[in-house]
Amino acid sequence: MIKKITLLMAVVCLIFTSCSTDIEINDPALQAKVDGELFRTSLKKAVIYDDGTLVISGSAGDQSISFTTTSTKVGTYKTSQKTVSKASFQKNQTKFLSKNGETTGQVTITEVYNNEVSGNFTFKNLKDDKGNILNFSDGWFYRLPLENGVIEEEDNVTEQINPCLLNASLTAMVNDSEMITDNHTAKLFGVDDASILITASNETEEITVVFLADVAPGEYPLSGSGNYSASYALDKDKSSASSGKLIITEHNTESKCISGSFEFSTRSGVEVSEGSFDFGY
Repeated sequence: MIKKITLLMAVVCLIFTSCSTDIEINDPALQAKVDGELFRTSLKKAVIYDDGTLVISGSAGDQSISFTTTSTKVGTYKTSQKTVSKASFQKNQTKFLSKNGETTGQVTITEVYNNEVSGNFTFKNLKDDKGNILNFSDGWFYRLPLENGVIEEEDNVTEQINPCLLNASLTAMVNDSEMITDNHTAKLFGVDDASILITASNETEEITVVFLADVAPGEYPLSGSGNYSASYALDKDKSSASSGKLIITEHNTESKCISGSFEFSTRSGVEVSEGSFDFGY
C-alpha cells in the first residue's frame, strides 16, 4: 500500500507544476524577484570595460535591470565595500536607482568559465525620484557570455574634441622622481551613475584615476576599485592604489572640464605624490 501511495505522488508531481521551483533554468539566464514578483529577462549581457568594471544587464518588454561590480573575479562584492554599485530597475518610464549610503546588497560571482560568468545577487532600497522603494531578491545569472565594452563614438567626424582634453595635462612625483605625461585619454563608462576614467602616460609610465561623472569639488578617498580609484603602471606592470586621496578643485559639467590633485600609495609599495591634473572628457 505504501509503495502505491509513493508512486501516485510521483506521478502527480510530474503532472502538476506545483512540485517544481519557480526558478526556470535557461542557458544563459538572468532573473530576480522584484518586490516579490519574478522577473525573467529575454535579452541579457555581461560587459567588461577597460578598468575591469563588469556591467550585467537584461530586459524584457518595458522592464530592464542592471548592476555593476568592480571586477569579474570569483567572489562576493558588496555595496558596503563599494565593490558593487550602480544597480537599477526600470519599468515603463520609472527608474529605480541605488543610492550611496542607502542601498544595501551584494553580488556573488560563483564561476567564470569559457568566457561566461555565473552568480547571484540581492539589493534592498533602490529608489525612484519620488522616494518609492524597490528590492531585488533571489537574483541570479547563469553563463552570461562576457563581451568587451566599447565606447561609442559619434559618426560625425566633424565633431570637435573638447579643448580641455586637447590641452590636458597630468604630472606627479613617483617615488620622489617627477613624472610628466604626454598621452591623455578620457572615457565615460557605466550604465547608471556613470564614471569617468582618465589615463595619462609617457613612454614607460601610466597613471589612471576613476571618479563619478557628476563629482563635485571636494576631497575623496582613493582605493584600488570602486567609484574613486587609481593605479600606477611601470612598463605595463600595473598596481592599484591601496590608499590615498583625490581633491577636485573645479568641475564644469557643461564644458566637461575638470581639474584637481591626488596622491596615493600602491599595493606594490609605489608612492605617488603631488599629483595634479587638468582634463577634459
